[in-house]
Amino acid sequence: MSPDDFASNPFMLPVFETVRDVVGDDLKDQTADHLSPKFLEFAGAKIELVGVVNRMDRQFNKDIVPERGTHLACGEISAIYRFAYEGTLNSGPVDDRRYQSRLPVTLNVVFPAQPWSGSPDCKTVSGLWRNYVDAVKAGATPADLSGQTDALVSSLHPADIDRIELNMQGSRIPASVDKTDFGTLASYIIRVFRWQGGNDGKGHWAVSYLSNQIDRARLLGNPQGDANTCPDQRGKAISRSALAQYLLADEGIADVDLGLVNIPVDFLACRAVSISPGGASRSANQPFWNDVKHPVLSDHEIETALAKYRKRYPDTLNFVGNAEEFRMRLNEASCSGCHQSRAIAGFHFPGADRPGTASVNAIFLPGSAHFFGDQPRRVEIIRALASLTDDETIARRVLATSYAVRPQNTYRDLRPSGSEKIQLLAGWGGACLISAPPGSRRQWGCYGNLRCAPVFASANQPGIGMCLGSQTPPMIGEAMQFGTVGSSRFGSDKYDRKPKNTDPRDTTISIDNLPQLATNEYVTSHQEYYEGIGGLTRNPGESDETYARRVLEQQTGGFPGGSLRLGQCRDLPQEATCGLLASTGFSRCMGDAGDGKRTVESCFRIYTSYSGVRACDAANPCRDDYICMNPLGYTKENAKILFDRRVDARNAEQLSFPAGDNRRNYFASTFFGQDMPDEAWLNRGDHRGVCIPPYFVFQFKADGHVVPPNP
Repeated sequence: MSPDDFASNPFMLPVFETVRDVVGDDLKDQTADHLSPKFLEFAGAKIELVGVVNRMDRQFNKDIVPERGTHLACGEISAIYRFAYEGTLNSGPVDDRRYQSRLPVTLNVVFPAQPWSGSPDCKTVSGLWRNYVDAVKAGATPADLSGQTDALVSSLHPADIDRIELNMQGSRIPASVDKTDFGTLASYIIRVFRWQGGNDGKGHWAVSYLSNQIDRARLLGNPQGDANTCPDQRGKAISRSALAQYLLADEGIADVDLGLVNIPVDFLACRAVSISPGGASRSANQPFWNDVKHPVLSDHEIETALAKYRKRYPDTLNFVGNAEEFRMRLNEASCSGCHQSRAIAGFHFPGADRPGTASVNAIFLPGSAHFFGDQPRRVEIIRALASLTDDETIARRVLATSYAVRPQNTYRDLRPSGSEKIQLLAGWGGACLISAPPGSRRQWGCYGNLRCAPVFASANQPGIGMCLGSQTPPMIGEAMQFGTVGSSRFGSDKYDRKPKNTDPRDTTISIDNLPQLATNEYVTSHQEYYEGIGGLTRNPGESDETYARRVLEQQTGGFPGGSLRLGQCRDLPQEATCGLLASTGFSRCMGDAGDGKRTVESCFRIYTSYSGVRACDAANPCRDDYICMNPLGYTKENAKILFDRRVDARNAEQLSFPAGDNRRNYFASTFFGQDMPDEAWLNRGDHRGVCIPPYFVFQFKADGHVVPPNP
């Protein structure tokens, strides 16, 4: 293979024939709203390098690399690509015919950190990365770093590739048809392919196993497995007791405790499927789900083994104190378990968007809260590797990982203190423990006056909550729904919100207990779909505008856990910024965009409302299941121009409908969210991102992407 193989659509290459066939079958097995398999053979599709990530911390992985006969002793380096496409529209009411977007698909090309040739060696590679980190911390510009970045990637040769990893959103069910009451249902497919056939150019990429992703079906007694089973393992029985014996031996317990578990290949699957939203509250995201009737590992087995271990090695466990924490460590070590842990719509490194991407379809941060929270640990490991003498090896304790949902408490610089505003550890939106179970090693409180609230209470993650504000008035971005997640069987989850409104048709959230504002209005965006049907009782003293919003404007739903925002970009508190959020007519417009009748940008320009929403940046992430989207780009100089351009587009859209068409009501001037942002916000020069549900961003939706006719 050559570098040019990754310059366009790799699925079209002969060596990717197996990849194309397997992925195509995976997509066809998804729901009707799946990513189109036609992209696999579309000449206008391409992949874009969005980042090179150091994973030398993965030295604990001792899997033997096929074709090499040894393991990646120095860890890994990942080159991460995003899939994208472009073309032109056939017809439509808009002037801009350009049609392009990224897709919710990443391709991770994994190299050995130390090339198979052995040059440069592990210490040299880690030293190059350490110097790069130091230069960045010292304020070096991209131009200053160009030589160092060239050195970092100079050892990455196509012939050394260990594997490629595909992570793709296979399907997404919109809130209007979701039957689980989560507000949507997105399924992600994770695949790994390894090279077969030698390095003479005559091989191909073949399906391979996923690290620490167990084959549940075969472990629970079905030798034929299921769609996740490796093709060459179908019909071969594997022993659940053998896996238990491996994991519950002294060495296994120590590895699980430190987050360095390396499950033997014989027990592993070749595909993982992860579900959103809800993270670890969803059973499908837990390969070691605690099924009382048919557990992979029972509480009794785990507790018995832990008790024996403590007697032999007292006070040596760092992270695990009970069966629940042992199981949590195993789940987070898997692909499907880590996938939804403080991620960006299922991705931990989607990369920065290319210059010129419309702000309505561009993310503000290249990495997830988990990614940024884990950087101090990874840098510490790089420094340790770079300082080793020739006869030294790095201690396993140095490689220890934190829980995926929360950084280690030892990294105090990630915790809010004084005037600093860093929320990555114990800060707003982070994971916490409402009550610690007996024997727990987790000390997961919330900083300052934050409280630990059960947004998605579930037996699948006992005691886990989210750090939220406790002050009055409430903070923008606060969760407004508190419900429970029940699992009738593995992969079958349902959300139950309590309390519910008297009228079962009304899934909106009451604002009765919120204080009144003099110049703005609270909006309590809800999770479940709301049809906006008539007949709802008008509240005493409710204005025409408020009643209209409650009956018609809040048709969309889809805000996980509900979210508090403000109806105008006016008098915004410090934690809020101005954004444009979907309003009535948006979903229909996006459907037209998917059919090639208009651009995505026109939908965001016309069928949206100004809103005061939670602001975000790398140190202050959004809540789980939200995404940090690019800011509007309004300034004191251009705000009036952009505002007037939007008004003109909305007026033109309204006049395009015949008299009497109820779609004209979408543009009633009395509806909230249509005032120009106030000068106080414009004077801030606020360049922070905007927290919104990820599936409001077109590039993170599997549905709606149609292969353009003209690449």
